[in-house]
Amino acid sequence: MPSFHASMGNLQIARARWRQPRPWRSPAESKMIQHFVYLWLTCRDRSRPSGRQWARKLSISHTWLQVLVRAFKDPSVRAYFEQKHRSWTPRSADLTRAQADTERMRAKGMLRCK
Repeated sequence: MPSFHASMGNLQIARARWRQPRPWRSPAESKMIQHFVYLWLTCRDRSRPSGRQWARKLSISHTWLQVLVRAFKDPSVRAYFEQKHRSWTPRSADLTRAQADTERMRAKGMLRCK
């Protein structure tokens, strides 16, 4: 059984070497996904697609869509998002541009590989 001091020393070494993992997508694409999820959440149309279909169109998992929806259910987050982005409606061209930024960043090694 290793001693307490040896274990604590190993833990300090591991913490010193740890670094935050690289993100999966660019910040611009993350913001666009948040905008589109919020747009889907606030839509009251009868032809609104299901969460899984919407997630598939955005190239995200339905689990991540549910995480974002839960975050928007918090009144403070929702009020902040509404106040900051009230006059702007996302377009599919904006999402395409953000996805191109993600691919450029991934090619440079700034993001995780798929």
